[in-house]
Amino acid sequence: MKCFRYVRSLILIFLLYAPYAAAQDAYPVIFEAIRRAVLSTERSGMLVTLKYDVGSRVKKGALIAKVDTGDLNLRKKRSEFALRHLNVKVKSLERLTQRGLATDEELADAKTEKDVVYTDIQIFKRQISKSQIFAPFSCVVVRRYMQRHEWVTAGQPVVEVVHLGELRAVANIPSRVAVSLKKGESHTFYVHDLNISVTGTVQAVVPEVDELSNTTQVLWEVGKTEKELLSGMKGEVRMNPAVSEEQPGGEQQTGSEQ
Repeated sequence: MKCFRYVRSLILIFLLYAPYAAAQDAYPVIFEAIRRAVLSTERSGMLVTLKYDVGSRVKKGALIAKVDTGDLNLRKKRSEFALRHLNVKVKSLERLTQRGLATDEELADAKTEKDVVYTDIQIFKRQISKSQIFAPFSCVVVRRYMQRHEWVTAGQPVVEVVHLGELRAVANIPSRVAVSLKKGESHTFYVHDLNISVTGTVQAVVPEVDELSNTTQVLWEVGKTEKELLSGMKGEVRMNPAVSEEQPGGEQQTGSEQ
């Protein structure tokens, strides 16, 4: 008897709330970082510095990794010595030229040599800067592809980083629903892993429909949450199809007309 009463109660609850549940459709969403980067050096060499591991938080502008630049530093230093010597030489030739003890051609040659050495120094500085990886924004290291003392080639991935402070929700929504969404329109998402609800506003509706699924990708800007929302977490967004779908006759049904 008690079992029968319990089952009957469940049926009554289901019948009571079924119309409200049916009024909304749930679509899976994934939360992704707006700013994500796979970082690499622009110059090949031995990886002599790799300061951060997976999970490390890095401030914007901090040095993450560095390729050996010993030879470049020595060549740069040698050119700096030569530049100091040429600066003295040019000044001396300028005085001698004024007194007629040196020719304009000698002075011009010395200035040209000085400019060439100065340009070499700038090239070395640029190559040294290309040998270093700096954090492009405040981030967290989520993947590390290389280890210290390994040889890396130019463009080879070293670390992957994400900025946790800016996330967006992405979902593939049936095109009949997506076309009615407006930029700035607010929706609520349920995050399964955190058991919380998050508010987001429509950022963009991609102007393309997938031919196989007949869906359109929708992007939402996600607001701040009381618990830290991580890139890759999943959830769902619920929408009322009566608000988004047009009824026969060309009129759009609203919640008040149900």
